[in-house]
Amino acid sequence: MLPLLLTAVLTLPARAAPPTASIIALEGTVTLTSAGKARPAKKGDAVADGESVAAGPRALAVVEMPDGSRLKLRESTSIKVILSPEPGGASGAFLNSGGLFARVKKGLNRRFSVSTPNAVAAVRGTEFFTAYGREGSEGRDLWVCVGRGAVEVKADASPQAILVKQGEGVLLPGGRRTTQPQFYQWTTKLNWNMDAARGPVADATDLGAAYSDLRDQDYR
Repeated sequence: MLPLLLTAVLTLPARAAPPTASIIALEGTVTLTSAGKARPAKKGDAVADGESVAAGPRALAVVEMPDGSRLKLRESTSIKVILSPEPGGASGAFLNSGGLFARVKKGLNRRFSVSTPNAVAAVRGTEFFTAYGREGSEGRDLWVCVGRGAVEVKADASPQAILVKQGEGVLLPGGRRTTQPQFYQWTTKLNWNMDAARGPVADATDLGAAYSDLRDQDYR
């Protein structure tokens, strides 16, 4: 009986490895944190579910998800990568600080989102930018701007999500409520490129200038 038992054990199917993302480009000082331990990141490093990537001042990083979607970190940005091993599970990132570009691959059968402590932007196949703005009386502001497609934006304190369409932006004062989506001139300066072969990847848009586009009824 022993040889038969060994045969049965040896032929058990191997458990699938958990999915990982990958750092496909970086400039400047980029840090990868796993299990509370930080180390300098390098091109090609794998990023597992729950691990953090941070780009320092005058730095950037591009992370490619297992499904081909991409995340570009502006300078002084920190994210936690979210990867679900389950088919149709959620993926994306938690934005701790700074600004993040997301290019979501079309045709996904899973939920892709960028979340913060007070809000979430969720999509299927689109391109959008999420960034922290000024510190106000309600907390830290959050911007969400759509370059292509559409994004559902939901603030925790809002009763329902709103749809932000291509070319529109929305401000969440303190991340707690949403203003009406509209076109903002400053968003035309955003650099959506994530491929160095096609030109510069770094985005140097002045987010402080974004507030000059605001209407009085949007921010008070």
